[in-house]
Amino acid sequence: MPKALLDPKRCNPALCPDGLCVVRKLCSVRAIFQEEPHEQPMVDWGRCRACSKCVDNCPARAISLVN
Repeated sequence: MPKALLDPKRCNPALCPDGLCVVRKLCSVRAIFQEEPHEQPMVDWGRCRACSKCVDNCPARAISLVN
């Protein structure tokens, strides 16, 4: 099953309001999380269901689905 993969070279939390990852709010299973504002978000592959909401909505296009 595919999983979300975040590219830390492309991810820029400064592009998101208040440094809070936009797609973490869209993830219904909370697979994308962020410890603190402006810090790099992370993906919990155990929770990811490959719905692609994060891929479609990341302003930096830093998330893709991989097998």
